[in-house]
Amino acid sequence: MDRKVRLAVLGAGPIGKRHIQHVLAEPQAELLAVVDPMPLGQQIARESGAKWFPSFAAMIETDRPDGIIVATPNQVHVTNGLEAVVAGVPALVESRLPMISRPVKK
Repeated sequence: MDRKVRLAVLGAGPIGKRHIQHVLAEPQAELLAVVDPMPLGQQIARESGAKWFPSFAAMIETDRPDGIIVATPNQVHVTNGLEAVVAGVPALVESRLPMISRPVKK
């Protein structure tokens, strides 16, 4: 592989932190950004050497990752996943089936 896969992690809570650690440990990946509106997200981004954005929309205005990992609260997984689809950015979205089985109109 000529260049590292540039990934962004949406959410800096416990699950997001775990994903961030895995991205940082992967030699073929680069943590491009941490997306989280809370001050902790900004701190984690700074400590990880990544950019910080308060929202997906703010990130996509200036940077385009090769993919995102959605680690936000379950109730916004669909919204975050659809933002990625609209932007043409591949997304990993792990969600409980009841959270995504209802019809989605967008």
